[in-house]
Amino acid sequence: MKREKSAATLRLEVRQSTLFPHMIRAGERVWQAVAYDESNVSMIVGNDGVILVDTGMLPSVAQEIREEFRKITPLPVRAIIYTHGHGDHTGGSPVFAADGEVQIWARSNFGAEVALFESAGLMMQFGARGARQNGAKLPPELRSGTGLSPLRAVMPSGAAFNGKQGAIHPDHFLENERRELELCGVRLELFAAPSETADALCVWLPDDGVLVAGDAMYRSFPNVYPVRGMPCRDVPSWIATLAMLRKYRADALLVGHGDPWIGREAVDKALTNYHDALEHVFRETVAGMNRGLGPDELVRTIRLPEHLAGLDELGEYYGNVAWTVRALYASYWGWFDGNPRALLTGFGACEEAARMVELAGGADALFQRAQAALHDGDVGWALRLADHLLALEPDAAEYRLLKADALDAMSEDMLTTSGRNYARTVGMELRETM
Repeated sequence: MKREKSAATLRLEVRQSTLFPHMIRAGERVWQAVAYDESNVSMIVGNDGVILVDTGMLPSVAQEIREEFRKITPLPVRAIIYTHGHGDHTGGSPVFAADGEVQIWARSNFGAEVALFESAGLMMQFGARGARQNGAKLPPELRSGTGLSPLRAVMPSGAAFNGKQGAIHPDHFLENERRELELCGVRLELFAAPSETADALCVWLPDDGVLVAGDAMYRSFPNVYPVRGMPCRDVPSWIATLAMLRKYRADALLVGHGDPWIGREAVDKALTNYHDALEHVFRETVAGMNRGLGPDELVRTIRLPEHLAGLDELGEYYGNVAWTVRALYASYWGWFDGNPRALLTGFGACEEAARMVELAGGADALFQRAQAALHDGDVGWALRLADHLLALEPDAAEYRLLKADALDAMSEDMLTTSGRNYARTVGMELRETM
């Protein structure tokens, strides 16, 4: 059954069409290479060398950016500052560090996010789930970019986000909350900015009025919970970081993904909206939890206020409001939703599936109902019924195909690109094993 393109798909295609490589001058001596790679690369031109903030992900693209920067200045790279440990911000470092001795700065807890999975022995599954989220296994025509970067930026598996694979490890560290220093004759302030990651830092150029925020902000609702798996990111700290960024009264705000904001009024408005959106979801979730609501009830009611929901820069391209609500709930209450039924043990998926089949009048009847639900656009119910069937017969080709088709339909209606990629990849995996 061929489906018309959904509103989500059309909106994402419009967003993706605006993402093309370009160079932006954000200050007298500050440039940013935007949308060449999965993340942006910023260049600060000093007296006897340049300072880079982040390096992108792919060495081949880093070489392209390096050549573009050399058209602006022939000065060598003398320092690199990582805003955090994700590989899409660090993987290009060997290319930029080829000029000679280069200082590489980061927070002292650099790589803290992935260290959690490493210490638990979960890196294999972390990589597998990351590959699904990033669409690494999908053919180009089915893969969705993050909505923040060009489709040409092919994402690797999640294991590449550990800041170690191919990237040069930092050798200079921000040990405290804040540090002023001078590099290449440029005054800088590095400060801790817990947000998308616990190891995040931002860079302030006081003589230029330029703030480089990394992934503390980008042109999407914040990614509080990545579907590859992660404990809920520290939302109160992220909100506090955004409030702190406003106090700098910057004339330009450079971010890790997407175009910067230029002009003090534009910067302040963008930071205010981003702060208010995240704070609204947090406060509404906590208020609902205090009323005794469970996660399913909360996600049905919590939305961004109208004046924020209409902003494209807060679209759910990368982060997702409902996923944020669920992650917040789990971070405070854990797996128990307050319903005593959840305290039962020994009543598993297979037993529930068997009883559902019995209620439906047999597996064939349940299968027909699932097919009808999918045909009628009731994708969630079709997936639920498909899972019941697969719990009893996991190798049945018709059930695997049903779920794969339902996942394709789900991805079509989903704006958040990591969810689209994950659903499409699982659907592809189901078909491959039929």
